[in-house]
Amino acid sequence: MGYLNNATTVLDAILTKKGRELLARGKNEFQITKFALADDEVDYSLWDVSHPLGTDYYGTVIENLPLLEPVPDPNTVMRYKLVTRDVGTNQMAIITGLQGGYQVTWNGTTQSAGNGQVVTVETQFAPDSLDPDGYSFTILNSSVCYLTAASNPDGGASDNSGINYVQSTQNISQTVFGNSCQIFAKAIEKPATGQPNPTTTLLVTGLTYGATASATITVQYIDNTSGTS
Repeated sequence: MGYLNNATTVLDAILTKKGRELLARGKNEFQITKFALADDEVDYSLWDVSHPLGTDYYGTVIENLPLLEPVPDPNTVMRYKLVTRDVGTNQMAIITGLQGGYQVTWNGTTQSAGNGQVVTVETQFAPDSLDPDGYSFTILNSSVCYLTAASNPDGGASDNSGINYVQSTQNISQTVFGNSCQIFAKAIEKPATGQPNPTTTLLVTGLTYGATASATITVQYIDNTSGTS
């Protein structure tokens, strides 16, 4: 959703990829219960305290920045959500412990996944090192790997819509909740010569403090019993 500054359109709203996915599933899964605001397009370094016309003009450049149109990809927008913090807060909460990338393997010879990768995170610059409400872990493409988390029903391998993420081959997202999760590879085809192994993105969000982080997941294809790619 984008706020537009003109006389005819105040809001321009579109469905994100996740929203389209939920709407397509049916079963009343598409239920809007809350919204968030973000200021991705605002460059606060343009606040000019030396403007010759005085304090009323310090933010002139910022106020005239172009606003982003709504974008359906959650990996490219809404990365800097607006949140409420106690008076005296001088640093925003951030997620720590998340690696820049994770690799899981699929053995084409034995038709089995390698050991799962454990993802454990904490929150820094917040009253608690762990977000009181936990974290959401989302992969954007569950056709190449899937997530589990101990605190989720069935470990998160399926949801109330009946999708079994262990077996599903659909290019859809999957979300689990908790303080940690595990990543497991799914069956993939051997990449053609010179082509990279498939990847997807893992998004982590603190449910109380709103901190976010992301990492790349690579699924490596192995085609022999010795574990050599």
